[in-house]
Amino acid sequence: MKKFLAALLVVLCVASMAFAGVKTKIGLITMDQMDVHWVRLKTAAEERVKELNAAGNEIEMVWLAPETKDNQQQIEKIQNAVADNVNYIIIACNDSTSANRALQEAMDAGIKIIYVDAPATLKASATFATDNFAGGKQIGEYLAKLFEKNGVTEGTIGIVDAQAGVQSCQDRYDGFASVFKGTKFVMGERQYSDGDNSKAQELANTLINNGVVAIYGTNDGATNGSAAAVKDAKNNGTNIYCVGWDKSDSNIAHVEGGELLAFAAQNPNIMGSMAIDAVVDMENGKDLGGAVVDTGVATVDASNVAQYK
Repeated sequence: MKKFLAALLVVLCVASMAFAGVKTKIGLITMDQMDVHWVRLKTAAEERVKELNAAGNEIEMVWLAPETKDNQQQIEKIQNAVADNVNYIIIACNDSTSANRALQEAMDAGIKIIYVDAPATLKASATFATDNFAGGKQIGEYLAKLFEKNGVTEGTIGIVDAQAGVQSCQDRYDGFASVFKGTKFVMGERQYSDGDNSKAQELANTLINNGVVAIYGTNDGATNGSAAAVKDAKNNGTNIYCVGWDKSDSNIAHVEGGELLAFAAQNPNIMGSMAIDAVVDMENGKDLGGAVVDTGVATVDASNVAQYK
């Protein structure tokens, strides 16, 4: 998968670099500003813009992310992008439907839409995203193998989620839960942390006190906070399995510490770069036809965590 993605990115880069003179304006709208996942995506997009501009293009990109995950704030950012006369909106949607009306209004104004990470149901020019269901299933299978290896046959798995209605997290939950259907493991009620580390830690502490055998975090903040709670429990003699999502310095440190057994690492840098290249391709007359590109996910544990530093 990594070799395929690298080859695809090279092809897109070469195709885009073959042209010069593109002049356009892009609005990048992520779910929030604080999650390291969005910062990495934004940084990769900015770097790609710099490379293309150095080759003779004139691309302006503005980051219009809400401070926190909030549907209304994201809709306002879309409206701001329209008022700012952007030609393209690259967006990671909070959920699959809330922004559809605003996005349709943007398209009616002649703006092209590209989804990164989390699409809406409204058709866009292209989508560059993780297959979140498959990634959730992948992490679930990893945990199931650990249970089998250690003779754990039943129990409640606590779920620390990000925010209700976020489609990517819903898919991650569904994929994860599918692994345990027909077993004696039960999915606990989803606890929403709003992606905040401290809130996630409090929720995870409660789950641990209620006797869960494992905790699953559906995004960086949820995973980081859960792992911190598991670390405290471990220091007090209680062993809880913990797995989750997203590469960050904190989650890498938790894997090294042993309290986080594994996390799903996405490729936000590839999402950001590919989205910018897609803009250049469309500016040069290419019809992307609503293409959906799976940007991949890897399971990171103690055996390979050093590679992700």
